[in-house]
Amino acid sequence: MPILHADRADTSYRHAGSGPALLLLHAGASSGVQWERALAALAPRWSVAAPDLYGHGHTPCPADMSPETLLERQVTVLLALLGRLGDGPARVVGHSYGAVLALCLAAAAPERVRDLVLVEPVAFGLLDPGDPALAPVAAVEAACRELVLAGELAAATRRFLDFWSDPELWDFLPEADRLAIVGGARERHFIGGPAVFGATFTGIDLTRVTCPIRLVTGDEGPAAPRAVAERLGALLPQAERITVPGAGHMLPLTHHRAFLRLVESLA
Repeated sequence: MPILHADRADTSYRHAGSGPALLLLHAGASSGVQWERALAALAPRWSVAAPDLYGHGHTPCPADMSPETLLERQVTVLLALLGRLGDGPARVVGHSYGAVLALCLAAAAPERVRDLVLVEPVAFGLLDPGDPALAPVAAVEAACRELVLAGELAAATRRFLDFWSDPELWDFLPEADRLAIVGGARERHFIGGPAVFGATFTGIDLTRVTCPIRLVTGDEGPAAPRAVAERLGALLPQAERITVPGAGHMLPLTHHRAFLRLVESLA
């Protein structure tokens, strides 16, 4: 059973197992609990940590956080967490928003990252603003911000989840999970969203990312992550593009076994 910890910066994380370090970074509107099954499966061979990122799960978003500071401050926390897992470089797995942070981490501290598995990455700043794949994403974000400003946090959350995951997911979520996700709506759409769209990853940033990379997407779901993966594949010659047939944006959960194989088989 994974153990829930909290460090001195009030960052909560789950940890299980021993061995080489492996860091799991969850999607937006989620938390480290997303990785419960993966933690149990990977713990026999890895020292696995799954943090609650700022504004998610049990980790609050500081009152002075802004879109301009979010990614850098989160990377600082993740580096401290890697220090607790051991001295060697880690395999870093990021899903959606977590994939953006994984890429930031590898650019900021390449010596701490052994390799990357980026699943359905949403580094939208890499795309041309006129890319047609971005239009539906931008429309959803605009709608969610309007709902948040109107005080309709639950409606904003449902609109977000309907777009990025199964439209019926909301009806099956336990009440506690709904409340936790709804509670992060303002931070998600006024800090996290702008931070993701604003992360441009200059050529200099990406030249620092020299480790092996797997870019994993489904062939269903919103097109924008596939466009991001294609762009990253062109910019990072060492990256391997992998498509999981029949999978959408929530690939690590809906195609759990295929996801684990891709994580563990990376040389």
